[in-house]
Amino acid sequence: MRFPTRPRILRIGILFKLILVFTSILVIIYFTTSNIFDYQRGIVNISREVVKVRFEVLSISQAMVDSLLSMEENQKKYDVLRQDNYKEYFTSALKEYKRNLSSIQWFTYPGSDVWSKLQDDFQATMGNQVDPAEITKAHQPWVPQEKLNAWLSTISSAKQDNERFIESSMRELYAWSERSVRAGLIGLGVSMAVALFGSVYLTYSLFRPLRELRRGIRSFTVDGKLESVRVISRDELGELAQAFNEMTARLTEEEKMRTDFIDMLSHEIRTPLTSIRESVNLMREQVLGEVNDRQKRFLDIASSEMERISKLLSRLMQVSSMSSRFINLSFKPVDPVHLLHETVDKATPGAEAKKIAITAHSVPDVPSVMADTEHLRQALLNLIGNAVKFSPPGSTVKASLQLADGGNQLLFSVVDSGPGIPEGEQPLVFNKYYRGEQLKKSADGIGLGLSIAKNIVEAHGGKIWLSSRPGRGSTFFFTIPIARETE
Repeated sequence: MRFPTRPRILRIGILFKLILVFTSILVIIYFTTSNIFDYQRGIVNISREVVKVRFEVLSISQAMVDSLLSMEENQKKYDVLRQDNYKEYFTSALKEYKRNLSSIQWFTYPGSDVWSKLQDDFQATMGNQVDPAEITKAHQPWVPQEKLNAWLSTISSAKQDNERFIESSMRELYAWSERSVRAGLIGLGVSMAVALFGSVYLTYSLFRPLRELRRGIRSFTVDGKLESVRVISRDELGELAQAFNEMTARLTEEEKMRTDFIDMLSHEIRTPLTSIRESVNLMREQVLGEVNDRQKRFLDIASSEMERISKLLSRLMQVSSMSSRFINLSFKPVDPVHLLHETVDKATPGAEAKKIAITAHSVPDVPSVMADTEHLRQALLNLIGNAVKFSPPGSTVKASLQLADGGNQLLFSVVDSGPGIPEGEQPLVFNKYYRGEQLKKSADGIGLGLSIAKNIVEAHGGKIWLSSRPGRGSTFFFTIPIARETE
């Protein structure tokens, strides 16, 4: 008896399985991509409302509050001192308030009619009065205190409404982002599971783009760097790689926006801080009248704290621009031995105040390097200052310079006798604003020094790392490539 063979059926079965694998992967990727795009659309809509409307309204409303308070303050100063410059300040603040009140009415959103009502009330109350000398002839406020409080209350209430809306939108934005990431991960995982039943070609086709994506993600999670990946294929995984590159570009732009925001915020805080400091100094110098010893002591404390805040703002503005991708370096020949000793000399007074010695050592015949002197000195000074901060009194901080990598690299090192860094925290110490749990209670600072040093070193093409054991101090190293002249 002959049994019929079924080669054709067998071939159809294999083909069917291949088609099933391809179809399953395509369907999964299609729904995953659709969900991600839907989530992204929702994220964009929320972000547009928050960024283009609510943040602007919040910023303008804060400026309006500042203008009202400035008018009140300068009117009182003029009433007491009768100096014309306070008239000018009052008039400038009044114009600024009117301009902001007019600008904010361009934004339309639920509850925005409060600004038109506020303008009507302001116009009815003030009329055309802009001269503090006229409205203070009888030593009366430029506007009744109840009316001023009502305006401030209206603006503050509107601000709070905007802040609540922004907070709610941020929570919603976070939820949409979580769903988007979850959808992407689920789709990717299922696609990989189905791909395991495919042919060798499918495995090979999937492995290469996934390896690129993994490299890009690892570069971000481990090194904190945003790097684009190669788009190897033209299929759905290629689209995913393209989406990753677009996300990388967007995150890079958002990082720049955060930097600009810190600069703007620091500037906006510095302006009223300067006014407060000048007011305190006027009282300390008894320009506004006699002060007793107890009042002077508290004024000295206030002045000291404002100086500390001013320094903190300066450091924030500094770190916001200290990124290896944005640092503008001016390369010139630098004598590293001279730089080492000069930096140690600058750090010595602060160390001596803590009864800590700093020594500098370098090997002979060290060649020059092409580097930015000021930035490189800042990086080394940050490491030495960090070592001094955490070293106990009576100890010694050792700064040294030697050659490495067969004479192709300069190796700087700074050794301290501090408490050391736990192994679990060592990969994080160069991150912005990172401070160990123990250091938050025992040392000042906001965790910017090492981050700045890392960015400067990497901008020079070098590397920075540390070696530390709890209770035995720490050693920080960084390398700088040696410039060799072309023969």
